[in-house]
Amino acid sequence: MRILLFFLAAAPLVFPQAKAQKAHVHGAAEIRIAMDGLKGEIEFEAPAEGIVGFESAPKTPAQKKIVEDALTRLRERGGELVQLPAASACKLIPKEVDLHREGQHADVHAHYGVSCVKALSGEIRFGVTRLFPRTAEVSVTLINGDAQKSARIVADRGSLRP
Repeated sequence: MRILLFFLAAAPLVFPQAKAQKAHVHGAAEIRIAMDGLKGEIEFEAPAEGIVGFESAPKTPAQKKIVEDALTRLRERGGELVQLPAASACKLIPKEVDLHREGQHADVHAHYGVSCVKALSGEIRFGVTRLFPRTAEVSVTLINGDAQKSARIVADRGSLRP
């Protein structure tokens, strides 16, 4: 139930009308992590410029390949983007990874399901800048049980404890 409430609060990611009012900051990204026991959800969102290097619709074969490569990286390497504690033995399962265009802006969005063997304990680390060097700053929000925490991660430095 908490996960549902968290994602309802994150409606700008789901409903384009609400999303249009959200700040669009190049070089920055947002990660939302919601855990309820051993299950959870993770959402990642960033301006396309920080992920693929441009926001216009890809026109050339090279630009189309850059977009597809970035989306594939998000599908296949979500565990590097958000590094959950190894002791929890969590798996990230990509649910949706795509590029949203609105007017002159485009955002990359990735949504993962999370399944863990043990409850989260230890540090959650991040590898956004290693995967996407143009994205240096990440705002992270974690809801775990009844607790809510947030952190600002710069150049993959910093962590969050559940």
